[in-house]
Amino acid sequence: MRKTGLVFLLTLVLCFTGSLTAFGRTEGHVFDEAGLYTQEEAADLTSRAEAIGETYGMDVLFLTTTDTQGLEAREYAAQFFLGGDFGYGEEKDGIVFIIDMGSRDAQMVTSGEGIRIFTDYYIDKIWNEVRPILSEGAYYDAMSTFLTDVEYYCREYQKYLANPEAYESEYQKEQESRNVVLYIGISLIFAFIVAGVSVVFVRKGHNNVKPFTDGRAYLKENGVNFRVNQDAFVRTHTTRKRIVQNENNNNNNNNSWGGGSSTFSSGGHTFGGGGGKF
Repeated sequence: MRKTGLVFLLTLVLCFTGSLTAFGRTEGHVFDEAGLYTQEEAADLTSRAEAIGETYGMDVLFLTTTDTQGLEAREYAAQFFLGGDFGYGEEKDGIVFIIDMGSRDAQMVTSGEGIRIFTDYYIDKIWNEVRPILSEGAYYDAMSTFLTDVEYYCREYQKYLANPEAYESEYQKEQESRNVVLYIGISLIFAFIVAGVSVVFVRKGHNNVKPFTDGRAYLKENGVNFRVNQDAFVRTHTTRKRIVQNENNNNNNNNSWGGGSSTFSSGGHTFGGGGGKF
């Protein structure tokens, strides 16, 4: 009985040690379990990630692996994030880019302020830039592009927070462009329909017209009568009504930064992000 209990205890210790090896590293920004980066490349990514953290309070992490231990890539990254106690501030602001070489799956996993900055719209934009580079096997170049985008959107988000009413984000500009195109398209379709119906009725009306060769057919039977009407001006009455402007108009401009974010829960914490196969 004692021997069985000792074996069980050792098993727990070994499992716990293995968990620390996988998720217990709280120092650094690059965790290259798959060996995709050279020392120089890892050092450069680390330096740039630290600068973003110091400037914008966003913890940027890179994780590569060949085995997610039966978890989805985003779930593996979320557990890594929580187990390593990463993220800045109370909300654990941060973003992890995980590359799973086992299933060739890459995901961006966001937390805290990262969810609000990197909405689905911006995640898709970043992924569309990074995915082709990953497919070519240029992993450092892909992460360098990712870092450039992260820094850019963090900087733009700070501008947005400074003056939300005046700032116009990429998301808003694209939405406005789509609305204009949609409006023009609907207007053209409506115009074509109206024009087509008008032509049909005009042609139909012309088919019912019978030509006259005698000019007397255009004269009125009893000739033309004139009648004179007179209007007498009596008085005027003017009514004045004050139009009250809505003082809250400026507060209802709906200056959205970038739409919504898809989220999932892991370990009692909410994460966002996105990605795909490469």
